[in-house]
Amino acid sequence: MNPTPAFRRLSAILPGLVLVLGLAAAIYDPRGAGSVLQNEVFDLYQQILPREAEATGPRAVYIDIDGETAKRYGAWPWPRKRLAELADRVRDAGASAILIDAALSEPDPTAIRELMRLWTPLPAESDFIGALQNLPDHDRELAARLRETPSILSFVPGKTAFDGQHAPALPAAVAPQGGDPRHYMHDYKTWRPTLAPFEAAARGVGASLPDGAPGARVRELPLLVNLNGKLHPSNVLETLRVARGGTGYRAIVAAPESGFSFEMEPGIERVEIDGTPLVAQTTRDGKLRLYFGRDDTRSAVSAWKLLARTADVPPLEGRVAVIGVSANGSERLFDTPAGTALASGAIAASAIDQIAGGHFLVRPGWAASAEQLFIFLGGILVILVVRRFRFRWGFILTLLLIAGGAYGSWWAFENHRWLIDPALGGTTLLLACLTGALMTRLHTEDEIRFVETQFGRRLSASGLAKMKSNPRLIRAEGALRDVTSVVAGLRGFNIIADRYLEDPTAYADILNRFFSPMTKIVQDRNGMVDRGVGDTLYAVWNAPLDVSDHASKGCDAALRMVENLEALNEFLEEDARRQHLSHVPLSLSIGIDTGTAITGNMGAVQRFDYGVLGEPVSFAAYLQRNARHYGPAIIVGEGAQKAVGARYALLEIDLVSTPRHPEGRRVYALLGDPIMRANPKFRALQEAHALIFSAYRNQRWAEARAAIAECRKLNGAIPTLYDFYEGRIAAYEANPPGDHWNGAFFAGRV
Repeated sequence: MNPTPAFRRLSAILPGLVLVLGLAAAIYDPRGAGSVLQNEVFDLYQQILPREAEATGPRAVYIDIDGETAKRYGAWPWPRKRLAELADRVRDAGASAILIDAALSEPDPTAIRELMRLWTPLPAESDFIGALQNLPDHDRELAARLRETPSILSFVPGKTAFDGQHAPALPAAVAPQGGDPRHYMHDYKTWRPTLAPFEAAARGVGASLPDGAPGARVRELPLLVNLNGKLHPSNVLETLRVARGGTGYRAIVAAPESGFSFEMEPGIERVEIDGTPLVAQTTRDGKLRLYFGRDDTRSAVSAWKLLARTADVPPLEGRVAVIGVSANGSERLFDTPAGTALASGAIAASAIDQIAGGHFLVRPGWAASAEQLFIFLGGILVILVVRRFRFRWGFILTLLLIAGGAYGSWWAFENHRWLIDPALGGTTLLLACLTGALMTRLHTEDEIRFVETQFGRRLSASGLAKMKSNPRLIRAEGALRDVTSVVAGLRGFNIIADRYLEDPTAYADILNRFFSPMTKIVQDRNGMVDRGVGDTLYAVWNAPLDVSDHASKGCDAALRMVENLEALNEFLEEDARRQHLSHVPLSLSIGIDTGTAITGNMGAVQRFDYGVLGEPVSFAAYLQRNARHYGPAIIVGEGAQKAVGARYALLEIDLVSTPRHPEGRRVYALLGDPIMRANPKFRALQEAHALIFSAYRNQRWAEARAAIAECRKLNGAIPTLYDFYEGRIAAYEANPPGDHWNGAFFAGRV
């Protein structure tokens, strides 16, 4: 209710800051922070709905140099003779292309020149040297074998070369179309190539999976790589080109004409293999989003089975064979979205099947803009609802938005294989909701503390509970409200107060005996005890809570106050008797008025206090101070009389003029409840009073005195009031008020 300006700013800024950070993560993806959840969601989609198996079976067969093969034929790297033997087996099985998914970057350690280098120096005339030189060169044999088969070799981007780094061979060039694809690609400065003689013999040379941390999750496979400004295809594309008889590549770059578009994200759109119908859709940096299937979409066989010619080797006729290595365990395996660890060659085989089957995971160009718009609009809506309607409705709205985003994302994946991220947006909305709820909760606790401090002793228990459940019922800022103000004070208290000046405990006890029952009377009728000043009680109805028929409740409370004063007088009489003092009975002076007042927090910024100020309060206080001159205990202003005049016994007693009301406001004595108003004796007194004021306001002084004399004879007469008016009449006879006087008494500013 009374938060500091800094807290108010913080409560508005923090949820907005969460929203801004979420948008920044969606736009800039700093250090991959924005894509962490996105990747997990897309991985989950693949696991729920993996790539379907082709009716004709996998197009690529992975031939794995695994642990069992290493036990039987030795660990990798193999002698060239062994690798050539494996290539022969694959060729004889009818493979349409053979991809070796490993860089042959070192000479064969069993080659003759390597053995001679190892065993030197040898005698020049030794027959052993001649015998060695006559042995076959396995590197040349493997090169010849590669030349005879549809073979594709690999180089590893990002890995350091052993003996110098030459540019890999480029059997088929990459032709850009629509822009320069290198602008959107990572430029590799290092790579580990295959030996040049092998590259020259092979029909294709391409990049394998780039060097990375062992065990890392692989979600994308570069189809194009940039080596020092030169574009090279991947070994997957090269394998498909060789198998299908392609001649080259076209890298299609898409960019909006104006430089910006919500529907298009600039970058590489697809790679086409010339001479074939194959088209590979890519990410903006030229990578294939890998889409894995279940085990039945992959075909794999251990290399030793081919070498041993076992019967359970899958058919290779017309298929692509990918030779890869997983013999070194986890160092050769990569985690995949499918939840299975695969070797680089197995990933390449899956990518070949994916491209050949036309199964692509696509992130539309408008997806990023849609996600950012969802975060922005949804976040603003959530923050507004949380601040306006509290946490419950804001949280429900947040859950609905998150559920809607998740459903839309899954629908797009299921029907179109579109990748639209609901995770970052949902997380941002949830954090914004929780942050807003936290700040609102802190604000609410502050409001509740303010309510308890301000109204704990001023309202009834039910009224306090109502305000604590919804502190916003209070308008902290100044506001205009129709209120009824009741100001009640003790008459004659100054006389008996002198007796207790030396006994402050007794003095306070007397005031407590006055205020306690009066406060209860007010609160029982849904009023608020505004304050107590000395021996005077200020009470208000219809502020801060709405109270129906508040003027009647104020009048009823005033009548009950007069009745309840008897208990205090009995106590004072007994106390005076005990002290052998004369008893001075107390009576009440009560002023009541109804009208528009200013309500709200008032005072210093450091310590606000809820208050009610305005004409009803000040005029009621004026009536209370002057009630003793009129005689009756309860004096009512014209505003209250208009609200309750038809129900209570009200008797006009004056016309009071102020600077705001120069023509005067009528003042009435409240003599009783509706039962008294129906009494014929009261009606007779009311008619007699009308005669007094008719003569008085027309300056017929003798006639007014006669009417006063008749009133004194009636039941319920008010001697103090008649004495008061006879004094006024005498003063006006001595100093006539003038011809334009309307009978009003000028009270000045009240």
